[in-house]
Amino acid sequence: MNRFFKIGVASIAFGLIATAASAASFTFTGTLTSTDSLMVNAGEPTPIVAGFSTGASSAVYSTGEKRTSKSTCAAWTVPPGTPFTSNGICTFTESNGDQSSIVFGCLDDNKTGASDCWGGLRGISGGTTGKTGTIVWHQVRSTDGKTGNVNGTGQWN
Repeated sequence: MNRFFKIGVASIAFGLIATAASAASFTFTGTLTSTDSLMVNAGEPTPIVAGFSTGASSAVYSTGEKRTSKSTCAAWTVPPGTPFTSNGICTFTESNGDQSSIVFGCLDDNKTGASDCWGGLRGISGGTTGKTGTIVWHQVRSTDGKTGNVNGTGQWN
């Protein structure tokens, strides 16, 4: 179960925070919950594992503004020889209704349950429409593999 959740955690359930202002940096913390997983043997030495998660986060912008959001994510393991150990996608919605997405890759440490992730932000609707940005975060899953915590930083261009 921990391996399945690791991928769910890697899918970042931080539900990032978008902003209608121009270039804005932010820091965030969040929690996440594994909702489902699946595994397929595709003929590789190790199976492909996909995990699904939901999350909630709060962010503080460089302007002092605070925002909250909810996210839904999916992530999957990748074959050896690629830059990351898992890749994924998230959509997140802020409390004001703005929606955005993240496409990301993570380096996962199975021994510690921690992951370091990097991704690109893209605005979908509301104040983020057409905006892009970058994001990095560190996440750690709980010992039972069902929940986790995340913290990081991002920048909307």
